[in-house]
Amino acid sequence: MEVAEIEALTREVLPALRETPLVRTVIERSGSSRRFVKLRPAEGAAGTGVVAMHYTLDRPENGRFGAITDFLRGRGVPVPAIRHRDEGRQVIWLEDLGTEDLAAHATDDWDTVRRPLYAAALRAVFPLHRVAETSPPPDLPALEKPFDAALYRWEQDYFFTRFAPHFSALDAAACEAVRQSPELAALAESLGKAPRRLIHRDFQSSNVMLRAGAPVFIDYQGMRWGLAEYDLASLLFDPYVPIDASRREDLARDYFDLKRAAGDAESYGVFRERLDRCACQRLMQALGAYGYLGLEKGQREFLKFIPVAVERLREVAVGRGAAPSLAPVLCPRDSCVA
Repeated sequence: MEVAEIEALTREVLPALRETPLVRTVIERSGSSRRFVKLRPAEGAAGTGVVAMHYTLDRPENGRFGAITDFLRGRGVPVPAIRHRDEGRQVIWLEDLGTEDLAAHATDDWDTVRRPLYAAALRAVFPLHRVAETSPPPDLPALEKPFDAALYRWEQDYFFTRFAPHFSALDAAACEAVRQSPELAALAESLGKAPRRLIHRDFQSSNVMLRAGAPVFIDYQGMRWGLAEYDLASLLFDPYVPIDASRREDLARDYFDLKRAAGDAESYGVFRERLDRCACQRLMQALGAYGYLGLEKGQREFLKFIPVAVERLREVAVGRGAAPSLAPVLCPRDSCVA
């Protein structure tokens, strides 16, 4: 659907904007099969702006966005309000959250700005992580396939097919030997057997919007059963923003304190080891995506995040022992990450 069509449809379904002069802005969300158009009243005009999301069903999760939004709002998880929906024409109108996200504060002071914002995001997502697969809510909508050993293996394969052949100095045969190693198979199997909770699935800094300083989540249509530590790893090891190891540790402790306050008796060591293994998986998935989007889809802006993602994967896989066999794969062709 073209932008002009989206605007015309907006005027049709939202009477308050029917006669209002509107300024429209297309919001780019790379890697998405959706189009977002922000429509706000022109300067001096009355009314409240909206964001129209037109989606296709080539990814079935897109069609679940509305039902998942309703579910999350019903549980107090901060997500945008839906102003109107037209499932027949595959458009949903959302409240306009502005442009400020967690990534926008990447260079701000850690103690006074960034850490409080991250802590708020962790508190806000925590109720989602308390929903256990063993006790599914009766109003739970249809979800994407849960994280199991096969999906973790898919993430590993994505790394070895989309990233390694193009960026690793290791030859193809040696890469394949690492890919088939018992260590990576055990990583997938162990995570696949752990008890699952509801997770956002793409809990990175650009998917945490800020409204009056409080977090509001977006891009949660991939919600599914998985490990809370996967969400935590997505945020703490996010290659899009600088966070050093000591600060990641502080935030991990903050999250662990939430678990303890909720009555979870698990030790920090067990929790932290699982976080490292989830971070290993998440970063392999991210590197696979960067290779795919950057080279095959021509979205070369993703390639600039590869060095940081490689560095962080090496930190958890090799430095913290989550998957040491990955070490030789993480030597880029032009230089080796120390």
